[in-house]
Amino acid sequence: MSQRISVSLMIIMVLIWALPAMSTDIYLPSMPAMAAYFHVKLSIIQYTVFFYTIGFSVGALFFGPVSDRIGRRPVILISMFLAIFSTFTAMVFGELYLLFIARFLQGVAMVGLGSTMRAVIRDICPDIKTMAKFGSVLGIAIPIASALAPVIGGYIEKYLYWRLSFAFILVYLLIFVVYLLKELPETNHNKLERSLRYLFNDYSHVLLNRDFFRYNLITAFAICSLLGYLTISPYLLQVKVGLSPEQFGYTNLLISITLIASSYLNTRMIYRRSIDRLLRIVVVFLGIAGALFFVFGMFDIHNLYSILCPLVIMIIGCGFISPNASAGGLGIFTKNAGTAGSVYSCVQMLGGSAGSGFITLVSHHFSDYMQPLMGLGGLIIILAVIGLIFTNQLIHRSRVSID
Repeated sequence: MSQRISVSLMIIMVLIWALPAMSTDIYLPSMPAMAAYFHVKLSIIQYTVFFYTIGFSVGALFFGPVSDRIGRRPVILISMFLAIFSTFTAMVFGELYLLFIARFLQGVAMVGLGSTMRAVIRDICPDIKTMAKFGSVLGIAIPIASALAPVIGGYIEKYLYWRLSFAFILVYLLIFVVYLLKELPETNHNKLERSLRYLFNDYSHVLLNRDFFRYNLITAFAICSLLGYLTISPYLLQVKVGLSPEQFGYTNLLISITLIASSYLNTRMIYRRSIDRLLRIVVVFLGIAGALFFVFGMFDIHNLYSILCPLVIMIIGCGFISPNASAGGLGIFTKNAGTAGSVYSCVQMLGGSAGSGFITLVSHHFSDYMQPLMGLGGLIIILAVIGLIFTNQLIHRSRVSID
């Protein structure tokens, strides 16, 4: 059953929605300095993104089913406190392995916020297209965070110290946990009565739905592409192109503007075209971007244009894929929307982990044989081809059901 939600709470939801992106993007300009601080290669510091995505994936399997049973509010609050603890750990302790652990725990905490907020959207929206439109509005939070975070992090790196990037996130969390303690309502009024003993059955019910599986993997392909790029972006733009930390931060404005424009266009187009047909169009955009990355990497062409032009095309695809595939997948379920949201978050971040891990391996072990930009392009091309197959299957399924 749909519910009314106040403007103030909607704003808070948007700001919380931005946290997962901000917690990674803010320290990207500091990666070269972090590598120097810990006396390791830049490719080793890239593993902080990988461990974050692994934590995000693992945590996703837990929080959703719990929120289906005990409610969204307690899960969001628990996740907030875990995020505070892990961010404080990353800020204070000086050993690299503790930073890896803190990033893993941050990922667990952030998925508790992200996947549960996704279930909240399912609670308050009456139909799939409303979910997609609301998802597009919330999706604007991610590009704004992606724009502001590296700019802030770039100036922190230039004038202060890289650990203060984590201090910024910590203050952000402390401000909002106070509001949430006082004002956060419970939106899940249709709780599951079954105990967690039936968790495997709940997951099976979600995972065995073929349409959900296709929507979920299409989103995972977009996240895989995006996090693959973000993982090597400090290397591409600071090491190869020679941008300063603050200049690097400003390049993310282009990503954010593109994502905002894509999200806005999606809110206008969602009622004119079917979700599945929109997905097929934008998956092609991913393939075009991958082909351009591959060619520029093959010929060792590294400049702002060779990196940012295909990036814009890729981001257009990601901006349409996320809200539409999420709405298509989660709109299938009602009572166990939290479980579906958890599976969705887990699979999409496993895709992110795969992208981040693959690019880190290429950078660390195979850089003498393959340019990382070439590896990124090849990966995106493969994902786009599989995504095109899935969208065609979804469109065919829609035609059959109509007939």
